[in-house]
Amino acid sequence: MSDSAATIREDELTSQARTRLRRIEGQVRGIQGMLDRLDGCGDGSGEGEPCDGLVTQILAVRAAVEQVGLVILDLHLRRCVLDGVDVDEGRMSDLRESLKLWSRLSSG
Repeated sequence: MSDSAATIREDELTSQARTRLRRIEGQVRGIQGMLDRLDGCGDGSGEGEPCDGLVTQILAVRAAVEQVGLVILDLHLRRCVLDGVDVDEGRMSDLRESLKLWSRLSSG
């Protein structure tokens, strides 16, 4: 992989991480608002938010943070672990796929 191709890819990864983090920030603000309107167990008895909806949103944020972690791990591999090592894109793609599989396994 050429230096310019690696740099462009790193810039894209950094941008992608920032975008995802902003989205997560909004999701967390939404969860805070849900807490303010917390009603109960979703039995339809009130006007507030049901607890199960809150849990669903927490799980969504957790999954989003894991995805950002994979992007940042990819950046770490490129900038720190593999810096100066000539790795073809096919091997790099295999490594990324392995990290995704590991992430799915570890999130149980």
